[in-house]
Amino acid sequence: MNYLKARSARPAPVDEEVLGAVPDAAAPSPFQMLERARSGPLVQSLLDRALDETEKRVFTLHYGDDMPLEVITRLLGLQNRSGAKAFIVSARRKITRLVQQWNARELRLFPEGGAR
Repeated sequence: MNYLKARSARPAPVDEEVLGAVPDAAAPSPFQMLERARSGPLVQSLLDRALDETEKRVFTLHYGDDMPLEVITRLLGLQNRSGAKAFIVSARRKITRLVQQWNARELRLFPEGGAR
């Protein structure tokens, strides 16, 4: 009886073909992929407008490629005392300012939050 009970609690073996058809739970959904593709050019435009070339490279390497700041500092040969961190701080400040300006402009154009 114990053998039968233990056997029934174990999942049945599954073919490799069936496993290959199961979607990856960690993979982005089609909606997320579409949203990311749509927002990519907008983000690039925002970075181009707000940041200088070094800030853009540091920001992209750190947030886009998950590269640690110490590695970015060495990779780009940054000589300033704070290294890449100073560029991240500056970039975030500039982007925040630009987004605030954009939000203020949107509020003036659509004061009641109506459809755009």
